Amino acid sequence: MPTYISETNVADILGTSLATTQNWADKGVYPSHTNECGKRGFYMEELVDIPEIQEMLNTQWDEEANVTPLRDYTSVELFAGAGGLALGMHLAGFRHVLLNELNDKACETLRINHPEWNVLEGDIHQVDFTPLHGHVDFLSGGFPCQAFSYAGKKGGLNDTRGTLFFELARAVKEIQPKVFMCENVKGLVSHDEGKTLRIIRNAIAELGYTLIEPRVLKAILYQVPQKRERLILIAIRNDISPYVEFRWPAPYRRVLTLYDAFYKGILFPRDVPASDYQKYPEKKQRVMELVPEGGDWRDLPIEVQKEYMGGSFYLGGGKTGMARRLAMDEPSLTLTCAPAQKQTERCHPKETRPLSVREYARIQTFPDEWCFAGSLSDQYKQIGNAVPVNLAYAIGRSLIRLFNEIDARQHEESDFVEANAIAKKMIPPTLFELDLFNIKEEYPTTIVTNKISKSKNIDNVDYSKNVLISLVKNDNIKPYRDRSAKIYYTGKKFPSTVKLNKLYYFMPYEKKKGIRDLYLIKVARVGTKHEVIAECDDNDFRLVFEIEFVEQLFDDYRPIKLKIWDTFTDTTLKELVDKK
Repeated sequence: MPTYISETNVADILGTSLATTQNWADKGVYPSHTNECGKRGFYMEELVDIPEIQEMLNTQWDEEANVTPLRDYTSVELFAGAGGLALGMHLAGFRHVLLNELNDKACETLRINHPEWNVLEGDIHQVDFTPLHGHVDFLSGGFPCQAFSYAGKKGGLNDTRGTLFFELARAVKEIQPKVFMCENVKGLVSHDEGKTLRIIRNAIAELGYTLIEPRVLKAILYQVPQKRERLILIAIRNDISPYVEFRWPAPYRRVLTLYDAFYKGILFPRDVPASDYQKYPEKKQRVMELVPEGGDWRDLPIEVQKEYMGGSFYLGGGKTGMARRLAMDEPSLTLTCAPAQKQTERCHPKETRPLSVREYARIQTFPDEWCFAGSLSDQYKQIGNAVPVNLAYAIGRSLIRLFNEIDARQHEESDFVEANAIAKKMIPPTLFELDLFNIKEEYPTTIVTNKISKSKNIDNVDYSKNVLISLVKNDNIKPYRDRSAKIYYTGKKFPSTVKLNKLYYFMPYEKKKGIRDLYLIKVARVGTKHEVIAECDDNDFRLVFEIEFVEQLFDDYRPIKLKIWDTFTDTTLKELVDKK
């Protein structure tokens, strides 16, 4: 039976426009066929002159699935997140001795699912990797892409200082693995007109490694029902690289769809289990009910379009992520950190609701038994940021094949038990200063957004929420004394112990008096002092809290000791009130 592939998927695989593949069908360049849903497409067997399709038809996928490690290859993963890359590499055969991650909920996720993994929670800047020198075969990590300097003449390692790639490079330099891998967004290729990638290439050369020509891998080619693309960089140590050859993974034989993700079949042994999901506001629910499967805002009645889109209706561009309902017979669009965001809507194909947590996880090819820690928002964010497990698994098998070749030529036994024991003795990072530039990269708009109760009454205060207590200097105390303060700026130094994603209440601390009044943090974001003082540097990043007075919490000022750098403390409101 011939293998059907839609016009859309051919366009995605080839990196061309949908209009191009539709034109092929209209002009008979390739025979056009209609599937059971009435959607036009092609038979793959009739596209054999297209190299990408031919590679799928003649794939070595099954043979690569049988690749197994000749021995235990030890690995370290940085920026581990919720474990998509780590799990894929583990399934391929790597033995993790250390996983480093800053986010506490992601660390909890890793520990829940693999209690035997050594998860080092904390900022990579504070981790000394030298104890693992010579004990680790492979290192991997998906570093966040920040702005790079291009001041240096060569654009090498020194020009990556201040970025998280520099920390990954430092780990490589201190550990000296045989091979390391970086993954990042496709946009890194063209970032800053290609200068960023050029800096990274030169930095890798300075480290003493040979970079395999990077590739952007399309997840839909590797048994992932999602149109996600990741840039993969693999580098082999110079004393090894002349004698071995890395071969990229072969594609799977067809493109998988949301039907494959949600129902029993090739990916999962049962239908997707029920799980929590975000809810649409009533007004948005009514709009989304009008969008057909596979459609978006353009399928709405014109008056509804104008009302829903607002000013965006009159702007250029397709804006196809807005009011977008997915199609069951297509892969998902790239998942974001929140399925109900207006700009990047991910509505269920058949039901009028955002995708659920387990649906999200299945699209990223996490197994159903993989649990995610934290709130609903925490879970969506962890899943949305992850590398698809099956993509990582495919790359991992190619890397295991490479390591088997290395081991056959240059056998160097690495002892997993010894490396694991060394890693477990490594000291977790302690208190450090947050890099607000990095926070801005992670939260480009807001960190949190909270709403105040319509009834400003102390009985409506939620004592389970976190409260940030911050020093207010005497020269700025007046608006806090008369309770008219609307904004609070932190100093340049802000400690890592404050849980940014849990910020809810704020209490100003007055020297020699203590705390009394409770404010809601309506918005927490990264801003600059330039916003309020024009002559200040617009790179002078500060945390900004937009606040609103709620209630006088205590009858009089209550003395309290600020524990962190004598400026900030962070606790739940209940714990604060219970302290007498």
